[in-house]
Formats: sequence, structure tokens, C-alpha cells
Amino acid sequence: MYILELSRGFPTKEYPLHGIFEWDQAKALSGIGEKVVFCALDMRSFLRKRKLGFSQFQSEGIEVYRSDFPLGRIPAGIFRFFQWQCFKKLYKKIVAEQGKPDIIHAHFGRSCGYIAYKAKKKYGVDYIVTEHDSTVNNNTISNNERSILEKVYNNSRFNISVSDKLAERLETIYNRQFIYIPNVVDVSAFEAKKCNTDKTNFVSVGNLTENKGMDLTIRAFSEICEDDRIGKLFIVGEGAEEKALKNVVDTLGLQSRVELTGRLDRKEINILFDKSDVFVLASHSETFGVVYIEAMAAGLPVIATRCGGPESFVNEKVGLLVDVDDITGLVNAMKYMLDNPEKYNAEEIRKYCLDNFSPEIVAKQIVSLIERT
Repeated sequence: MYILELSRGFPTKEYPLHGIFEWDQAKALSGIGEKVVFCALDMRSFLRKRKLGFSQFQSEGIEVYRSDFPLGRIPAGIFRFFQWQCFKKLYKKIVAEQGKPDIIHAHFGRSCGYIAYKAKKKYGVDYIVTEHDSTVNNNTISNNERSILEKVYNNSRFNISVSDKLAERLETIYNRQFIYIPNVVDVSAFEAKKCNTDKTNFVSVGNLTENKGMDLTIRAFSEICEDDRIGKLFIVGEGAEEKALKNVVDTLGLQSRVELTGRLDRKEINILFDKSDVFVLASHSETFGVVYIEAMAAGLPVIATRCGGPESFVNEKVGLLVDVDDITGLVNAMKYMLDNPEKYNAEEIRKYCLDNFSPEIVAKQIVSLIERT
């Protein structure tokens, strides 16, 4: 099968997360023997520095066709117009050099999903959509945007959602089936914990934004850190809330107990996971939550919130769920992890990840659906 992966961008050294969900799925599909071509429509502003124009190259055995056309924050209709013009130019080149794809796999309904819908009408190529965007189900989008999404979802061969909760909400709003398939997680990049720490260390990873609830995690940690069994809390990430979080640490007198590491790469995070015993992330909202899976791939039990994504995969064998903004529940979950380390087996937690989120597993689910429909 020949699959054209349609993405908002391509991950680079400068912007390693831009288009990472799409790229991970492209690699997964290629890894099980499917022909994959990657089409990246990067429409970010001039502030995101990169070489502008059209380019074509190969990465990890996959042909990549890329358009870098800076638009930034402009009206959605104008944005989609130029996105479509860029796609048409790339698609013509792709077909000339690689042939016509059997199907387009688009990510994010309002952007690439709409382009796939237009491509089906113009070129007669079918498409599927993977929806990652939780904002498509709330009341903030306009009637015009909702109308566009209805066209995208109703004309696709089928739709995928990266969490059960998001699938349920989208089905209710758009009256179209959404099939839950998780994001690909490169579990091979992490190893099951093997370092025995003298004290229990907690670790959290995420952008330092209000949504990630890092301040709540610090405050909950402060309520249990006097226990002699407690070591440190590591917080990995960077963002707008960094200064505010440092102020929280200083105010609570936790300078020696809480370490804000800044941004780390996967190798550095894996080393830190090995020094830690429990992963905790008190997010307000997640459509999936890749970092929870990465922590579990390292054998760590996780504490997560019922925020839309983690409910799909966190169970009693791998961790605990608490309500959003529930500091008492977060404190109790931390205490439970401290008191019951024997409840969680690192190898079993890692196996759970391999059985459910590895690239091969996710790719085979997608291909099976395409072949059945």
C-alpha cells in the first residue's frame, strides 16, 4: 500500500516536536513494509526560522516533500487557501516522482484534514483523518469551522481519535464514528528502570505552561517531602511559567528538593527516568499524553489526571488517576506510591507499553482498518 502522510510540519533539530506525531506514524507505517511518502505543509510565521520554499529529501528511508511558506496568524480562510496552493504544487511533484498514492493519511481535521478533503474532490484520492485537537469539540470554534469539520469527517474513509474520551465527544457532536488508536510512542528509546535509588524520587516532564499543572505538582510534593523516604522532584521542560514555578519553589523553601532541569532530549530524559521512581503530571487537558507512555516505557508507574487522554490507558497496574486540580487527590496518590512500591513492576509496566503503543502495533491497526474499509 502507498500512503501519503499529510502533516503540518517536519521535526528538526531546532523544532523537534513540530510534526512529531505525524512523523512517528510515518516511520511506523514504513517500518511494517508500507510505502510512505511524507508531505509537510509548514505555514508558521517568519519567527520560526527555517529555509523557506519547497524542498525534497529523504529521511530514515522515507521520501519527504516539504513546503515552508510563512503565514502565521491570519484569517483561517486565507490560511487554508495558501495551504491548498502549496499542497497542489507538492502533490503534482509527488505524483510525477512517486506515483499516485492509494490513500492520504491526514492529521488534524481543521488543517491537513481539510486539504485531504479538497484533494479527494480534485484528484479522486481517498483519505483518512487522525484527530489530535481537543479544541474541535468545544464551543469556541465558529459555525464555519464546524461546517468544514463536518465535511472533512463525513467524506473520509474513516476517522481516528487519539483517545477514547475525544472519540466519544466527537461522535456526539459530528454524528460520525471515531475509532480510538493511540499515538505512536518510540518505546525503544527508553529502558526499564534498573537504578535502585535510596529514596523515592518523583519526575514530571512537559512544557512549563499553566495547562501542565506543574505548580500543583510542586505544592503537592511540598506536603509529603518531609517524609524521610522522599528524595527529589525533577521537573523537565521549558516555557512561559518557568519564572513563576521558580518563585513557587523559593516560597516553599524547596530549593534543595525540587530541580527544574530545563529542556532535555530523549536520551537525557531516559537517564533521569532511571534515577526516578514515580512519574507525575497533573495536566488540565490532554488529548493523549505521549510523555506518560514514555515514562511507563522506562518502567515507571504514573500519576495522571482525568483530563481527556490518560483515562484511555492508565489502569491500576500501571498507575493512578486523580481529578484535575485536586491537590488532595494528588497528595494521596503520591503517598500511595510511596507506601506501595511493590504494587508496580517495572518490566510489566514496560511490557504493557510494548503491547499497546509500539510503532508496529499502532501501524498494523491503521493498515488493518484501511484494508477493511
